[in-house]
Amino acid sequence: MRIGSAIAACIAATAMFAGSVNSASPTAPSKAVSSSTLAQDRMAIEETLRRYVRALDDSDLEAYLATLTDDAKFVAAEGNYTGKDAIRKYVEPVMKSRLQRREKEGAAATATHHVVTNQSIEFLDGDNVLVRAYWMFVVAHGTGKPMSIDIMGSSEDYLTRRGDHWLIRERRVAP
Repeated sequence: MRIGSAIAACIAATAMFAGSVNSASPTAPSKAVSSSTLAQDRMAIEETLRRYVRALDDSDLEAYLATLTDDAKFVAAEGNYTGKDAIRKYVEPVMKSRLQRREKEGAAATATHHVVTNQSIEFLDGDNVLVRAYWMFVVAHGTGKPMSIDIMGSSEDYLTRRGDHWLIRERRVAP
């Protein structure tokens, strides 16, 4: 009887644990979804964030803005910006300056790399996620000179599903 009771208790505990993982886990959506849908969503979220940093490094303003919702917020120590127009006005001069420098000095001498690590994706519900990560901004300082990490910090990105796409609704960065 003791073994049977222990096995029954183990099964009950496993069932409770499995139920709590599916409904309350910080990385699983609150509504039941298939593992293939969850995997597809995670890949789409990661792709949006990859396109975001590549657009920054390539100084591609339109590609950068395409990763944001129209009412997106950018929150950082140097300022808070709400809406694509405000964000455009904030990043456009920086991107133009980089492109001008790249034309004069070449791509290798002016390369930038936004390196993102330790991403965690938390589904807030089926259409909203919070992605936490650490980042480093690696910069070239001229031909033949070593690249350096100019700044690093952490980020919180709130993404939302819009149709078939995941877009950044709010980005919070801290050094």
